Amino acid sequence: MNGGPDAAVDWVWRARSPLAMLTRAALLPAAGLYRLGSSVRNAAYDAGLLRSSALPVPSVGIGNLSVGGTGKTPLAMFAAQELLERGLRPGIVLRGYGGDEIAEHRAASPSAVVESGADRHAAAAAAVERGAEVLVLDDCLQRRDVVPDVMLALVSAETWTGLRWPLPAGPWREGVGALRRADAVVVTRKLASQQEAERLAAALAGRTRGRAGIVAALEPGDLVPLRGGAPQPVESLRGRDLVAVAGIGEPDMFAAAFERKGARVRLLAFGDHHAYTADEVAWIVKSMPRDGVAITTAKDAVKLAPLWPAGATACLVARLRVTITAGADRLGELLDRAATAARRKNPGTAAAPSVRES
Repeated sequence: MNGGPDAAVDWVWRARSPLAMLTRAALLPAAGLYRLGSSVRNAAYDAGLLRSSALPVPSVGIGNLSVGGTGKTPLAMFAAQELLERGLRPGIVLRGYGGDEIAEHRAASPSAVVESGADRHAAAAAAVERGAEVLVLDDCLQRRDVVPDVMLALVSAETWTGLRWPLPAGPWREGVGALRRADAVVVTRKLASQQEAERLAAALAGRTRGRAGIVAALEPGDLVPLRGGAPQPVESLRGRDLVAVAGIGEPDMFAAAFERKGARVRLLAFGDHHAYTADEVAWIVKSMPRDGVAITTAKDAVKLAPLWPAGATACLVARLRVTITAGADRLGELLDRAATAARRKNPGTAAAPSVRES
């Protein structure tokens, strides 16, 4: 389904048709200017001509090289939960594009302070004012004006291969050289094998300043009804007809995850951060097969919930479950570093265990 301008952008970046390829080629001059501007800006920061400054409390940065599709938001939630289990109140700071990620973070991390804004320093200060003792910076690899204590750079095992065209011809913000600003690379996988992800993590680890490679599996967890109710296991979808509604960076992979669980899936793909209308939701509901069920992402759910008609076909929300399948010890050490620095900054903080208890 055509989801508007964002869907058109996704088509330009990912479609294999001759027209899409010609469109990408036409955008190469603009992409070259974007890459040049990014390189000049980074060189200015590296030379000290542009200044970076620390945040009021220790922080963990989560960022990526491309636009969307790497699991950045679930990893930020995971990091916030890990810091919470270390006895600290986390603050999640993000740009807040479209508003959906703000609501998603608040729903998934009720114990955390969530602040958004283009000025990350101001948002960080607001989070600390509200009681945050350590920060998780969602989407900050390109934010050279802030200096996180720990930086994790994410890449997707599924989208790493092939041409990595810069914006606007493709979704890539930076090349692999940006990994030198990270303490570790986190390779996320949804459909790729563990072995494939581990090979990529090993190949990229040496490019990071911490020489660390981590693999994180992203899989659908329990399904929660859009309008509330008891969760149900994803295995309950086996053999059922699903309509997958997704306004995210890689909607095809969202649908494929349920196909692998044995469901028959029809994908309705919208652009990333799509703002749904009542007419679109009515169309989605009307297009549902008899005895079918809708499935959507946590990011889409915050926008669909107010519009989903009472008494309509059920819509289930799939939250991605993060499982660290390689490099868990190294990730734990990095999070411990931030937690220890936060305790020094806040001597009254209870000293919780430095590792997650099973």
